[in-house]
Parts: sequence; C-alpha cells; structure tokens
Amino acid sequence: MAKVGVATQKKTMTRKRLIVIVVLTTIVVAFVLLSPYGVFTRVKLEGDVDALNVRITEARYSVDSLRAIVKRLETDTTEIERLARERYGYVRPGEDVYIIRRDSTD
Repeated sequence: MAKVGVATQKKTMTRKRLIVIVVLTTIVVAFVLLSPYGVFTRVKLEGDVDALNVRITEARYSVDSLRAIVKRLETDTTEIERLARERYGYVRPGEDVYIIRRDSTD
C-alpha cells in the first residue's frame, strides 16, 4: 500500500511541476512578445527606422538639388536674368514684351 501512495505523490508532484513550467513559460513568452522591449515592438521600430532612412535619402537628394540651383544662381547671370523675366516680368529698357496665351482647349 505504501508504494501506491508514493506513486500517486510522484504523479501529483510531476503534474505540479509541469503546470509551473507551463505557466512560467507562458509568462516569459508573453513578455518577450508583448512587452515594450518585445519582438513586436522591435519589428515595428525597425519598420519606422527603414521609413525614416528613406525620408533622409530623399531629403539629401532634395538638398543636393537645391545646392546646385543656388550655385548656378550665384555664378550664372543668364540664369538670374531668365528667372527675373519669367517670374517677375522684368524687361530691359527698350524691349517689347509679347505675351502669348494658349487656349485651354489644347
């Protein structure tokens, strides 16, 4: 009879250990996946970093383009004259300006 009681005790201890292990494993997995330092947060942040890197690259191209325009305006007087004529309607003394309007149906 004593052997039956010992075997039952071992089974209940094994079940308790198994339950404790399952609960602890569930807690650890939930923390790894759902915590502020978890996998899901990391994946989202990596996506945000990639998107920001794309925006940085686009901004660098824009800055390079604008620097080229500034350099051209600083060195090329014909470019300044062209912009003054187009944007502000400037003309040289004695010049006649003809404005050709296009039909909106074209």
